[in-house]
Amino acid sequence: MATGLKLGAAKQDVTPPAGLKMAGYGGRDNPAVGTHLPLWARAFVCGEGGDLVAMVVVDVVGFSDETTRDIRQAVKGATGISPDRILIATTHTHSGPVTTKFRSALPDPDYMVTVTEGIVSVVSQAADSRVPVKLGYGQVQEPEFHHNRRNEGQPIDSTLGLARFVDKAGATVAAWVDYACHPTILTGKNFYWSTDFPGVLCEELEDTWGGVAAFFNGCLGDVGPYRPEQNFAEVAKIGEGIAGTTQTLGEGLTYSEVSGTSGESVRVKVPLDEIPTEEELKELAETGGGYEPAWASDQLEMRASGGEIVMEVDLEVQGICVGDLFLACFPGQLFGSWGIELRERWPNERVMLVNQANAHAGYFPSKIGWDLGGYEVRSAFKFNSDLPAPMTWEAGQKLVDAAVGMVGGK
Repeated sequence: MATGLKLGAAKQDVTPPAGLKMAGYGGRDNPAVGTHLPLWARAFVCGEGGDLVAMVVVDVVGFSDETTRDIRQAVKGATGISPDRILIATTHTHSGPVTTKFRSALPDPDYMVTVTEGIVSVVSQAADSRVPVKLGYGQVQEPEFHHNRRNEGQPIDSTLGLARFVDKAGATVAAWVDYACHPTILTGKNFYWSTDFPGVLCEELEDTWGGVAAFFNGCLGDVGPYRPEQNFAEVAKIGEGIAGTTQTLGEGLTYSEVSGTSGESVRVKVPLDEIPTEEELKELAETGGGYEPAWASDQLEMRASGGEIVMEVDLEVQGICVGDLFLACFPGQLFGSWGIELRERWPNERVMLVNQANAHAGYFPSKIGWDLGGYEVRSAFKFNSDLPAPMTWEAGQKLVDAAVGMVGGK
């Protein structure tokens, strides 16, 4: 294999010390007391010369758009890779540290320096370790381990995709899995850092195949794990179960040389729902429950200071091609039916869906999900953003349309 795609992979431990505040559950105020499974930054660099793309997956809940810009600039400074060709994705584990604003909870600044430095280091390691590879890709439907956690019976995308890269000797260099499911087997009662099931999945693949494995979370907005138990044993059971399906799929792949990489980002403006009046905000600030009073107070303070009321949000949709494989990357959590629509409109099956990519922008409900309401539609934005209202269901449609537009799909 003198020609063709070159790929390098590396991983680095980015587990915080005990004592930092945890992300993922609004009612969990206690800090972490230790580590169940270490958190990792995994990086992959593909291409040659100035034609490089970098994919990073970090075991945290998410990063803000601003943090992603800072990380990309730091990676560019170390490697020369253009920011629009750098993917910063997260597994969205709910047992990691606060890495983006959650109402009154802010990221620990020292840890954010540490995780940024870790990402820069691991991308540099991956860039330096590139070798010629062949690519094998396949898909299978795996409904056993997840369900629609919000509206049982509404459709979700059960596609499990696998991209496996092997060197000239047939040894695995990297394995990418995309599958839609919230890493929420462990609940707010857990006070240990953990990757949840994605970490078990990746470790199982690495132990069996070698190389570095990554989990790209698919359209997970209304998708949760089947979890008859909420403990470490259940994390292992589900992670190993998904790994088993992946390994079976991987054994049947055929491999071929591919070449070429590309990266593209487009900005999409999406609409917000009706903005509350000042009187409605004052009432919520006085009588609301949970995190509503803090959100309403922040909104009132913003208006009093003369801040502009936002009516739409500007978001990034990123597309990365590695050979003939396309990564469609979205800045938040699309509901499961968007994944089904996107795959139906795609010109072929060689697409992996990456949510929580480059920003923790919130939920993107389907039309039915919007009409049915619930936490993701009506409440979550008050916890994880400074938006004055939730994004409407048309927001998800605009993101899907933008991704399909990159490849001229249906």
